[in-house]
Amino acid sequence: MKALQMEDFATGSMMGSGGFIVLDDTQCVVKHTYTLARFYRHESCGQCSPCREGTGWMEKILLKIDSGKGVMSDIDLLWDIQRKIEGNTICPLGDAAAWPVAAAIRHFRDEFEWHINNPEDCLRKNYGLAGYADEIHVPVLSNE
Repeated sequence: MKALQMEDFATGSMMGSGGFIVLDDTQCVVKHTYTLARFYRHESCGQCSPCREGTGWMEKILLKIDSGKGVMSDIDLLWDIQRKIEGNTICPLGDAAAWPVAAAIRHFRDEFEWHINNPEDCLRKNYGLAGYADEIHVPVLSNE
């Protein structure tokens, strides 16, 4: 089978690529964000300083938060680091590493704060299973 090349596309370009991860309420967003950061740090070739240094720092800070040793300023530090990576690398790996961290903080900041405010609890249970978390009510559909 022949590999696709740019000249194989009528316009000389393609739509791009993407992916997503679906988590239910029993999963820990902080832990999954740490796992992604760890992957991207490992995959970085090290050529660009923002990616080489930034992915390592994001991994360390996320591990610190996930391990119950984080402080509130770590969340803002993560935000600043990902902003300094995005758009400042030669290849798209830097952007790919920064975007999950930005999305996690943007949409689940309360989970990061819960990890920091409840260091003992975050080692035993996930935020989604915390006692004060809102329950998910699924309506029962009838056949009538």
